[in-house]
Amino acid sequence: MIQMRQWGIEEGNLRMKRLWKLLGQLVILALLVNVLIELLSRKSLTGLFHYIIGSPLVFLLNTLLILTPFLMTFFTRRKVFLASIVVLSELTMGIANGILLVFRTTPFTASDLGLFKYAVSLLTLYLTWWQIMLMIAAFVAAGVFCVILWRKAPVEQEKIHVTESVCVAAVSMTVIWGSLNLAMLSGIVALHFGNIGQAYEDYGFAYCFANSAFNTGIEKPEVYDSEAVAVLEKKDFVPANPYSLKEHTTPNIIMVQLESFFDPTLWENHTLEKDPIPFYRFLMKNFPSGYLSVPSVGAGTANTEFECITGMNLDFFGPGEYPYKTVLQKTVCESMAFDMKNLGYKTHAIHNNEATFYDRHKVFAQLGFDSFTPIEYMYDTERNPTGWCRDKVLVGEIEKTLDSSLGQDFIYTISVQGHGKYPSFEYYCEQIHEMDTFVKSLVWMLKQRKEPTVLVLYGDHLPGFEWTQEEMKNRSLFQTEYVIWNNLDLPNQKMDVEAYQLTSHVLNLLDIHEGTMARFHQRHLDRGDTSTESYLDAMKILEYDILYGDQEVYGGNMPYHATKLEFGITPIIQRTTLHQTDQIIVFGEQFNAYSKICVDGKAVDTPYYQEGRLIAPNVPYKEGEVITVQQIGRDKVSLGTARKGAGAR
Repeated sequence: MIQMRQWGIEEGNLRMKRLWKLLGQLVILALLVNVLIELLSRKSLTGLFHYIIGSPLVFLLNTLLILTPFLMTFFTRRKVFLASIVVLSELTMGIANGILLVFRTTPFTASDLGLFKYAVSLLTLYLTWWQIMLMIAAFVAAGVFCVILWRKAPVEQEKIHVTESVCVAAVSMTVIWGSLNLAMLSGIVALHFGNIGQAYEDYGFAYCFANSAFNTGIEKPEVYDSEAVAVLEKKDFVPANPYSLKEHTTPNIIMVQLESFFDPTLWENHTLEKDPIPFYRFLMKNFPSGYLSVPSVGAGTANTEFECITGMNLDFFGPGEYPYKTVLQKTVCESMAFDMKNLGYKTHAIHNNEATFYDRHKVFAQLGFDSFTPIEYMYDTERNPTGWCRDKVLVGEIEKTLDSSLGQDFIYTISVQGHGKYPSFEYYCEQIHEMDTFVKSLVWMLKQRKEPTVLVLYGDHLPGFEWTQEEMKNRSLFQTEYVIWNNLDLPNQKMDVEAYQLTSHVLNLLDIHEGTMARFHQRHLDRGDTSTESYLDAMKILEYDILYGDQEVYGGNMPYHATKLEFGITPIIQRTTLHQTDQIIVFGEQFNAYSKICVDGKAVDTPYYQEGRLIAPNVPYKEGEVITVQQIGRDKVSLGTARKGAGAR
């Protein structure tokens, strides 16, 4: 009996030695994976060397984080297979990061996983067909490799001893978790990033990606309760404006967010002989204008949009987070649209791109817009050489929207023509020159209407070129420029603002003090203390309270509710339907390329269309089937069904 017990102890010790040896092998594997990922990110052996030598503790921390999923191998007999899958998955993320950094300066974050379907739809704009085929071949090869590996990789015959495996895994996780917390507490790595691109350079891919995955939303402020909010309201808000809306006494307010638009002469290395934005430059000289600090560079349109519409600072959210894809999926948020509705305005959004991009077709209802006109409801659109809709179509869409209501309108417009990928800097300048012409046409149209109007124009971020801040005259990659054209003789004030302060600044010029975030920012803009810690602390309390807290600023009850978002301004009408042996023909009004004939709710191929007729060939009709017309974009999401007019059946 004693001999058997001794043998059992020796056998247990031997198993533990094998497990610790396996752990050592996994650590070496994780280290190699870390080296490859960082090399893909930095694209330079010199840069990799400087990172490892300059920040050895950060490099070690990233190795430990990469090790974490490998610990699952302790609980399977297919250790080689599982370890290979982990290596393949982690290297795929590293490759994705390296590819993204070619087209934009923002690295790969967990939020990008939520944008996967949009990325797929844009592949042909950024990659050649050969590159796409190569990518598909790589995925197929990886799949075949996994199948072969499953069949051929060695499988341990000895059963898994859970106790020993749990012991080694628990010790490993304790070291990893302790190292992570020690690194954060000691300041070796930061929890929040001011510049996410720089953070990936400083803290490594594994840590930053994990941070973006688990650190979402706004952390509860250290001091947050009803009393803190009450004190904030008393000292940090301008008084509410007892504003009474009368016809023609308040202006239409139109905001146009210009895709990747900025003054290219700010890049010191440019070789331009002719100014590509002469009209915009004229506006900046003669109307209120200044630099606009935005939260992203090279990408992130929706986040600049979020800051401008809500007045909220994205710095308090998780790294790389898109609130459109997280909190605003189910939470209503006070916004410029809701504030303008309180003053009797009709609120509209316009975007000459697909409605579902960044889930705008859902989010704009949470932000208080009455209507949304995406490209699926536009006509006579034109595409530029890289496939994006030209912005000149927005002039007519804005005019139609203004004509759609009797009173004042708030219109938020997002342009798309300046979107990458750019074949060259010269091509980019050609596109923003056309955008400058669009702005000129828009201003001319608004001048002819002779209605009190304020037009706010600004770029959402810099284009995705590999520039450094040292190459910029203003020494920043996070500044575009805004201008406020108006026919109200507003003072030509030059002032630099953050994107989350822009609408508050505009309303301040109009002496309108409506909205929680607007009145807060206006108080501090008036004081000139927007760079203080107290300003940022108070802002964080407000944002947390509105989106995640008890909504004390509203007395505990959210006064805003999601709107019933209407798509398009001009109704699409379905009138007469003809059923023939081999096709279906529908007659109506305002059809376009996105109008699809649907049989019992299912879209059928509708290749032939005119404004008054749709044809679905090779679709036999069965008695009793319901024929409708729906507006359906490239991702197959139906945005709405045509109204039934006279003769419809």
